[in-house]
Amino acid sequence: MGRGWFITFEGGEGSGKTTQVRRLEEHLRGGGHEVVVTREPGGTAVAEAVRAVLLDPAQDPDPLTELFLLEAARRDHVERVIRPALERGAVVLCDRFADSSVVYQGLVGGVEAATVERLNRLATGGLEPDLTFVLDLPAEEGLARVGRRNGGGSGNRIDGHPLEFHRRVRDAFLELARRGGRRFRILPARQDEDRLFELLLDELPEELR
Repeated sequence: MGRGWFITFEGGEGSGKTTQVRRLEEHLRGGGHEVVVTREPGGTAVAEAVRAVLLDPAQDPDPLTELFLLEAARRDHVERVIRPALERGAVVLCDRFADSSVVYQGLVGGVEAATVERLNRLATGGLEPDLTFVLDLPAEEGLARVGRRNGGGSGNRIDGHPLEFHRRVRDAFLELARRGGRRFRILPARQDEDRLFELLLDELPEELR
């Protein structure tokens, strides 16, 4: 059996990644594919524990500390979940992956690009997605969605960052996608959910449509 497909979803807070992951999961399962849905940080017991620390509003790690925690979680996630699923031919859908560290800790947080790249490669063993969807949405709209979802409050430490932080995150994802080559697809997330999914399907390789 050949290697499966590794598809990741990136973007700012409230951009609709989780919804589109679920819709694509349903579509692919309907086509007879084995699908593994996971997320970063998360996906294993170790990585979910790291996630709880990183999203806790009571904590305040600096970007390099965040990066070390994320890479530990990423290593466990890749080795226990992602790589085994790909080796058995599954389609892996991941809500965030190493590109988020390039953006949040690197381009926005200020950790040197070479450091982020080196630690990402060490944690992933060189594994990269086959396809990455960047859901693009103005930061104001994304935060408004988050507020509605959380009953008017900020749900976690990342959501609670100031608007300018989230604007920089959006700009950084667009920069990364535009310079990152053919695996990136930028999707306009202001579209309604159905239209956005249609655009996503148009970008899938033929064997997954």
